[in-house]
Amino acid sequence: MRVRNREWMIYTYRHRRAFEYCVKKLIKEPGLRARMLERARVHDMDKQVMYLFMDQQAAQTRHVMTQPHHLENDLPRTHDDLVETVIDYECAPYTKPDKPLNAYDFTLKLMDMGVLDHATGGKLIDIMGELGIARSGTVAEDDEGLAYCRGIGEVGEEEVLKEIIRYVAEAKDNSVVEMLDGIEN
Repeated sequence: MRVRNREWMIYTYRHRRAFEYCVKKLIKEPGLRARMLERARVHDMDKQVMYLFMDQQAAQTRHVMTQPHHLENDLPRTHDDLVETVIDYECAPYTKPDKPLNAYDFTLKLMDMGVLDHATGGKLIDIMGELGIARSGTVAEDDEGLAYCRGIGEVGEEEVLKEIIRYVAEAKDNSVVEMLDGIEN
């Protein structure tokens, strides 16, 4: 049996590893680091579950509209949500060839395009300043990070499904059930 959206699930699995790497590399303040490592455990996992039941685009759209680390929605955001946004942007080039810009360059691009307002963009850039990444650059400058991502190796369905099972088993307040409400089979 082949898992639905297998390629997207592997793409997201690898992205989640890069997200965790960037949290460990960039965040030094113990409280924020602990909170972001907890977020790394569940980052994009709702999307992984939805991939089992929905086509890729529908899962992606629902994820973007229900997660405060995505700025395309009108959800209230905390400072930690914005830190998650910055880490999400910063880690993308490590595993996503289709997203080569670091957080700083990507934020500037979104602001130039008028997709991101200057107030929110400024908050993101301030966070990047706190993390020491408020500058242009490429992942090619991070030999350690590239080696880490290469070390992830081949990812199969088993690794992805183990993560999903852990996530579902640990879901608080039946959040997975709520997330799946309205999904048509």
